[in-house]
Amino acid sequence: METIDYIDAYFTQQLSAGERTMFEKRCEDDTDFAREVAFYITTRQSLREELLKQKQADWKTKETEEDLPFIHTLKKSFANRWVTYAAAACLVLAASVYLFEANPTPRKLAENYISNTYGTLSQSMSGDTDSLTLGMAAYNDKNYDRALELFKGVEKNNPANADAKKYTGLTYLQKEEYDNALQQFDALTNMKGLFSNPGDFLKAVTLLERNGAGDKEEAKKLLEKVITEKEEGFEKAAEWEKKL
Repeated sequence: METIDYIDAYFTQQLSAGERTMFEKRCEDDTDFAREVAFYITTRQSLREELLKQKQADWKTKETEEDLPFIHTLKKSFANRWVTYAAAACLVLAASVYLFEANPTPRKLAENYISNTYGTLSQSMSGDTDSLTLGMAAYNDKNYDRALELFKGVEKNNPANADAKKYTGLTYLQKEEYDNALQQFDALTNMKGLFSNPGDFLKAVTLLERNGAGDKEEAKKLLEKVITEKEEGFEKAAEWEKKL
């Protein structure tokens, strides 16, 4: 992938969570790459359309230099080391928030929800078994392999434990093992007698984050079901339905 395509993929939410982490790490370690990112950010909004129209015919001409003094200034500035790593890092952060958070993609909606709602688990929510509590602590420490081992152990010993199924699904989701997460949330959905069941909503979240062929459409059906039946998460589902 060309560098410009790679940078564009980051800012248009086409990279996975792991790939985004690698991108941000490269910004820290590679000053030249950070400069390219900074240039992309600076020019993206105000000059994208004009560049697409003119770069083939006018980029190397004097007329272009006169018509686009801002571009000329930027090129000269970069040649004089105008952008440092610190500035590039700040620009990456600012652009991520300003350009995309105001109108996030369906995948970003799901990622933000999981990060904000289930980035950590409140250990006061359930303390019925030592293994479940230890699993929640491991999850909060981002030791997802250990958390998975503990949650699955609780689920095996007590198949009726809804929290174990939910937390196992969330752990798979953090590990980006979407098929396994869907299996857990599907099993949670099918549990009877629960006062509140987030299974369908979490299945929709998983589908939106996986973002595969047909996932968005299936997620919308689930969200409609959550809204209609006023299942757990119906208020957030109603909010999202307007954005999908």
